[in-house]
Amino acid sequence: MKKRLLSALCAVMLLVCAVPMASAQSGDDTRMADALTVLHILAEEPDRDLTAPATRAQAAVLLVHLAGAEQAAAADNWLAGFRDVPASIAQEVNYAARQGWITGVTATAFRPDAALTANAWSAFLLRMLGYSDKAGDFTIADAAGFAQRIGLFPIAYTGTLTQGDLFEMAADALSFSYRDGSATVIGRLVSQGTVSRAAANALGLLT
Repeated sequence: MKKRLLSALCAVMLLVCAVPMASAQSGDDTRMADALTVLHILAEEPDRDLTAPATRAQAAVLLVHLAGAEQAAAADNWLAGFRDVPASIAQEVNYAARQGWITGVTATAFRPDAALTANAWSAFLLRMLGYSDKAGDFTIADAAGFAQRIGLFPIAYTGTLTQGDLFEMAADALSFSYRDGSATVIGRLVSQGTVSRAAANALGLLT
């Protein structure tokens, strides 16, 4: 999937023409961030630092966008009970918590600015895809390894993640299927109208 994204990104840029490249950074992580921006999964940030640590707040917001659930989150008034979540991301965090995709560090603390670990992000994504640690599908301590073994990621990530890592992992997830086999992540986004079919096709994600 990554090779398809890299080879098609230039064509997408010509089609969309609205995505600024990330400062002096280069490499797969920059291209993946640009691809996610083209698909409107990420907001445009010309000065995004992909080497900066990824945070739990970024993970929660990105998870909701990957699920195409922005409108559902905005309409949901359920509160998870976290006392440390700023209003700017409260809808996404509360919605993701209600779906069972994310958990807090404690019952009242989500710690949005805390560093994001590979196992935590893998667990968030796996739950969104229909896997359950409670049902014994995977363990939190081995979530990244499990994700690699089932083909969600090409490698088993470890330790804390950079923003570049986070976006590469999110891009890898686009072509992965939900556990029930109903659709891939990108397929569901397109069917919902959240992502343009033309942009997804240009990236080679629907072929």
